[in-house]
Amino acid sequence: MELSEWVADIAVERFGAGGTQAHGPDPATTLVFCSRSEEAFVLGPRTRGRYFAGVDAHRLLVRLRPGLARAVLGVGVRSLVDEVVPLRELWGVSVGGPAGLRSALASRLADLDPRSDALVASAAGLVLTSGVAGAAARLHVSERHLRGLFGEAVGLPPKQYARVERVRRAVASGGTGGWTRVAAELGYYDQSHLHAEFRATMGVAPGAFAAGRYPEAAPC
Repeated sequence: MELSEWVADIAVERFGAGGTQAHGPDPATTLVFCSRSEEAFVLGPRTRGRYFAGVDAHRLLVRLRPGLARAVLGVGVRSLVDEVVPLRELWGVSVGGPAGLRSALASRLADLDPRSDALVASAAGLVLTSGVAGAAARLHVSERHLRGLFGEAVGLPPKQYARVERVRRAVASGGTGGWTRVAAELGYYDQSHLHAEFRATMGVAPGAFAAGRYPEAAPC
């Protein structure tokens, strides 16, 4: 099975010892295998950035598509917000290394309908461009239904989901082309709006973050 049909992103991150590792917010639920602990974890939706002292390690990350986490993990996503949970605690078994994680995930996905999270996936894109009211109208559901659906399937209210996702994309952009351009591309009212949400989420202004001037790091 091609996991790319089901997940938002699959990536390998490599870190070196020394310095600081900066991790931005992310409204997605992510499965991670870390070489340092040799164990797989679930990272719930992260509403704030975090900073850790650098260690020599690499990790495989599988970001689940919006709405998929509850079916894959067997728990409500609200309970995972800003939490890190060993995957074995949810699945009852250890998956071993990266290949084992991919295999175990593919096995669980085999029994799911690819269209099962279609409404949530569509809503996740629409709330970024059309807001909650616009997304609900486009999908022919009530705003109340959309908020309830998001809370259960994604773990965050749709408005908070959009805010976290915009900051995640701003972090990933690194300010390429200037922060005014980034603000316009991501749907902020203006650059000051981006700066306010970025600082509230990451603890520093966008320019300071891009220059590597991070807050004090916690032990990894």
